[in-house]
Amino acid sequence: MGEAEHTTSRRAPLLLVVVMGCAAASGCVSQPSKSPASETPATPEGAPPSDKPALDALRRLSLMRPLEGGIDTPVVHYQVHGYLMVDAAAYSDKGLGDTQLSVRRADINFQRMLWRDWLFYADSELVNWHLEFKDIYIRKETQRFGVVTIGNQQEPFGLEQYGSFRNTTFLERSTSSALAPSRSVGVTSSDFRGPWIWSYGFFTAGTKDEGRQQRGLALTGRLAYMLHTDHGPYHLAVDYSTRRLGADNNQRFNSAPEVALSSGAYFLDTHSIPHSDGVQRYGLEAAHVSGPFSWQAEFMAAHLQRDGGLPSLNFRGWYAYASWMLTGESREYRESNATFGQVIPHVPWNGRGGGALELAMRLSRTDLNDGDIAGGRETNLTLGINWYLDKSVRLSANLVHALELDKPGGSYDGKHPSALVGRLQYQF
Repeated sequence: MGEAEHTTSRRAPLLLVVVMGCAAASGCVSQPSKSPASETPATPEGAPPSDKPALDALRRLSLMRPLEGGIDTPVVHYQVHGYLMVDAAAYSDKGLGDTQLSVRRADINFQRMLWRDWLFYADSELVNWHLEFKDIYIRKETQRFGVVTIGNQQEPFGLEQYGSFRNTTFLERSTSSALAPSRSVGVTSSDFRGPWIWSYGFFTAGTKDEGRQQRGLALTGRLAYMLHTDHGPYHLAVDYSTRRLGADNNQRFNSAPEVALSSGAYFLDTHSIPHSDGVQRYGLEAAHVSGPFSWQAEFMAAHLQRDGGLPSLNFRGWYAYASWMLTGESREYRESNATFGQVIPHVPWNGRGGGALELAMRLSRTDLNDGDIAGGRETNLTLGINWYLDKSVRLSANLVHALELDKPGGSYDGKHPSALVGRLQYQF
């Protein structure tokens, strides 16, 4: 999955102590009131303790909600939200006894209503121990242009990429995300009319996003069609982005492995491609939800133009997956931005309720080899299971196996490594 050696982070316990300390101290600020229907049922008094300490600890975590619904600071009236993802992984070349533990992501964001109904939003995130500023923008709903957003934001391209990371079915986005644009500074307009949902914008450079940073000027748009049927909604969408880099510039395509606990270089990485003049990106999306069953697929392609008489380059990638909610829940489709939202169990788990259980399988393939560039070709098979205890706590596990790794000179070229990774996710 990745070329470099995997290292155990020694700072994870320290951050967990800090986060739990902040949670315990959250009583010093006021929180939004919660209706009785939204509260998680508590364990009846006098109930005998379980003979399984791990389940008891998990139940206590499930019932602990010091930050549920976010924090409303009483002085400046900011809404504060966030989430924490802690991963543990074992690799076939290391053995199951050599488990890596790390904080994958720790996110905190702030919201506040400004003058004339403009919303201010700022988001910072600790990604693999690197602090990144994500979305920083102002937003307003208008009559003529729909929802207008100005600032650093995700470009509207791709179903997985445009949706929230914390709502993805698998622990990591597919490797085809290497071909999608990341965050940039710009202005966008988003709206929907009946079955049609669209978003488009003009962009320039932006902050680093998972190590990637945009350059030049771009026009990016996404047009989706949502078809209602007796068997559930169908989602179809097309994506397009054109970015002018300027003469004698550089462009890079890379993707983290679908198991993120790796350090150093990625297997899929073109590195800086000199004399890049411009890049056009294309995407196709399809998804369907029928009760507890759903499937989703995407195709992406990038056409890179180079100056100096060098030939153009073409890269492509795709993924397809299916999921089944064993407990009967259904994935929520958001018509406002044509993405999928959070899974909320019918019956939250509190030591007696069951929560929501999901099984999923994904096949993905990304090819960054073309002409004189050997960025790597990777095909992965992923099996996943998700246990949504309630709307705040999620436990997940993915088994990822590389069916193909083709990168001449790469240390994993021609090999078929596997990895087992688990995650505890808590959001507020």
